[in-house]
Amino acid sequence: MTTKKILAAVAVLLILTVAVGVAAYQNWQELKKHSGNPAVSARQAVEAHDLDTFKKLVDLNKLIELAAAEILTEQINSTLAPTAYSMDELQSRYDKLKPDFIKSARAAAEEYISAGKVTFPKELTDAQKFFKKSGAASCEIKSITKPQKDGNARVVTVMFYNPYMKFSFELELELESDAENNWRITGAKGFESYYSGYRRSLRRKLDSLNAPIGRQMDDIFKVKIFSVQNAGGDEYGFSQTLNIAIKADVKSDKPLAKVLGNIILTGKDDRESLAPFTIDMIERKQGAQIFNLTKTLNPFVRADADAMKHGLKKKNIHVEVTEIVFEDGTSLKLLDSLPE
Repeated sequence: MTTKKILAAVAVLLILTVAVGVAAYQNWQELKKHSGNPAVSARQAVEAHDLDTFKKLVDLNKLIELAAAEILTEQINSTLAPTAYSMDELQSRYDKLKPDFIKSARAAAEEYISAGKVTFPKELTDAQKFFKKSGAASCEIKSITKPQKDGNARVVTVMFYNPYMKFSFELELELESDAENNWRITGAKGFESYYSGYRRSLRRKLDSLNAPIGRQMDDIFKVKIFSVQNAGGDEYGFSQTLNIAIKADVKSDKPLAKVLGNIILTGKDDRESLAPFTIDMIERKQGAQIFNLTKTLNPFVRADADAMKHGLKKKNIHVEVTEIVFEDGTSLKLLDSLPE
């Protein structure tokens, strides 16, 4: 096992737990004042495939729970929340995603620590697809800080780099000692930065692959300009509706059936809110036309909530065409996932 690269770690959780062991640990001098350095001992347990000892040094179940909470919350806010309009509905979506994440992460971590490898079934679950496609196995530790006191605990910040998806992220680890001064890794935060970094890098990769497809679509349905008007909120002041008028040039050798896309609102920290739209193009004329769309601002979505609180800026709104369907059943469509 190298001192830089995390080998065969598929679960994001495993990046954390194995990373603590494989990091160059000269920066952990403060912990050496205490009996039992969990970083060194965790590394030894991984190398020895000693799962029982590893679990004594690292609260594996708690870290998996923390990873699930942060990553799935980011996933819901980025991809699912725009169509949810209550805390109960958001909680329901989280509860549906969590069991797969917990089971997949625990299985991957325990198999790797016990056997030095991770295997997957032919049919992957959503969580397994994420662990695999996000490039977790390629992550490297770039730096690790000395432990800082935080009450009775110690906090260490670890900087990672994912060369497969080309982004960096930080995890803040919490270590606690028992009555006999044995230290244990019991907490972590920053997992949401992994998911956010993955999403940004995925978009960059997809933008590159989709560029030629986008040019073809622009030749057929070119969005020229658009205007945005806030039509006000509902009678309870709960949500607000945006009326968006887009002017587009339509030029096609084949009759069009429909145009699909997203209205994208970008908020603080590059958080996005997507509202899908479909335009019926049957019997529509060609040439310059005006198309009217709407987007509801959802107070449970961070980007939408920011716009409702601080005001909407047109520069934060983007209209994206993702698919053009012709009457003969053929279509042009942007990739929404990386090719296998």
